[in-house]
Amino acid sequence: MGYEFITLDDAQRQARRESLDRHAAIAQFSAAVPIAVILLYRLGSWLATRSSTQRGAYSAVPGSPVLKQRRLSSAGSWTSTFRAIGWWFGDDIVFLGQNWGKRDQMIAGAGWFLWLVFLCFNDTGNDYLHLTKRFGIVALSQFPLQFILSMKNINPFAYAFGSSHEHLNRWHRTLGWVIYFLLCAHASLYLNFYVQQGILAERLTKLVPVLGLSSFIGITLMSVTALKFIRDYSYRVFFIIHLIGALSLCGAIYFHSHHSGRQYVIEPLIFFGVDFVKRKIETLSFPSTVELIPGTSLIKIVSSLPSKNINRFRKYNGMHVYLTIPPGSRRSSFLIFEFAYNPFTIASVEEESGDLVLVARRQNGPMTGALAQFADEKPTDTKISLCMEGPYGSAARFPNLAGPEFDRILLVAGGVGSTFILPLYRLIISENPAARVQLVWAVRAAGDATWADPAILDDENVHLYITGDAAASGSEMTLREAVELTDRSHTNPRQIRKRPDLRKLVDDFFKQGVEDRVAVLVCGPDAMARELRAHVGVWAKKGRDIWWHNEGFTW
Repeated sequence: MGYEFITLDDAQRQARRESLDRHAAIAQFSAAVPIAVILLYRLGSWLATRSSTQRGAYSAVPGSPVLKQRRLSSAGSWTSTFRAIGWWFGDDIVFLGQNWGKRDQMIAGAGWFLWLVFLCFNDTGNDYLHLTKRFGIVALSQFPLQFILSMKNINPFAYAFGSSHEHLNRWHRTLGWVIYFLLCAHASLYLNFYVQQGILAERLTKLVPVLGLSSFIGITLMSVTALKFIRDYSYRVFFIIHLIGALSLCGAIYFHSHHSGRQYVIEPLIFFGVDFVKRKIETLSFPSTVELIPGTSLIKIVSSLPSKNINRFRKYNGMHVYLTIPPGSRRSSFLIFEFAYNPFTIASVEEESGDLVLVARRQNGPMTGALAQFADEKPTDTKISLCMEGPYGSAARFPNLAGPEFDRILLVAGGVGSTFILPLYRLIISENPAARVQLVWAVRAAGDATWADPAILDDENVHLYITGDAAASGSEMTLREAVELTDRSHTNPRQIRKRPDLRKLVDDFFKQGVEDRVAVLVCGPDAMARELRAHVGVWAKKGRDIWWHNEGFTW
């Protein structure tokens, strides 16, 4: 049935308003359905595991005939197939050289978009304006969920799914595009209506249409600056426009949506305010020293923690904090520092001294530039005040890496990604010295590893690769030669390599046990993580039991 510009009486307009409100409520609360399904699945898995444990179920030794028999059975074949499918869903979709997200979020996003589009068309008859308004209010109903997905401190989805807000950001991004496409339809249909009726110029002098058009321009600007190439060029531009735009959008839509739907912009503002206040209350200021690691672009920050705060930051290994520079420590009163919240992984927390150590690579942004300036201008024993928010991260909800859940563990770090990997390695070895764990650490130059405990580099399970000087010269450096460049007296020629062959490393690792349950964790450059996942994926598609985690801060 074609849509027409029809005139309604008061009763019909009231019925249309009730229909709009009803479908918007369905759109908002239907988000609970897939979430409930996932939670029920997790609960079922937990109950099954607990029941098996209480019955004292037999746990076969890796490599035993029992496990081989299970793998070759029909149930084992189905399990292998499901594992391969699960891995396929987690792969990235790369098109025209750009990473558009993981396959599961693209499929789920498309399905959610089609569901919302159905709600936009359902029961609209041939009323053109009903359809137009439905696109707008259905999009608006997703605002509270969108804000919740972006929250750092009070994020119910992070607790429910055992994840972190960084990993939930991909769903925040996906829902953002769904909302944007719905609003595109809403704005386009209204503009077409104004043009067809010959009232475009007149309507653009009225407050409500102007607020609507301004809101659409604002969300378009937010969507454009969220594109990867702009975020890579200046993450600060994206962050500032996104923050100011989101808050301004709620205000503009509140007055634009003068009949109903205002609750959908009030709710997210309440969520944002509560999360923001809690984050500010939990942000702590610590006296800190900042120094440059000689011969590198690395910056080392050592903060002195009061004894009452030590457990908070050392409870879980592999967590990170958001670092800010308070006004009293700034070299200038640049407003930019009010929007500078940089994540840094906690490299270590010394219980005796109370020192928390962060290691970061100097980039082109204002935060690491200011920290490098502190290090250049002040003696290493001079302390400045730095603020830390956190700790955050999904490491708090990791499975027990040192326990019986895994037979082998592969840890891969690139550059300062070792600040995440090394604490996990130390934890595993301390809790289970017999753990079969292998750590691969690739650095640009030998000096990039000098901040770590020398004992780590002596460990036979730790493999250090030099990808800069060694790769450029075409020959291996001895560690003594590398150390002479960084003025350090620790030697271990066995641990200096060329650029790591990730394919060979992965293949050799997985060939050690066909039935082994394996955990693979990586933290480093995107290209390195993608390459590693591609090589691990070869074994995942064979049905291997793999738990994968890629730690990163890319939005």
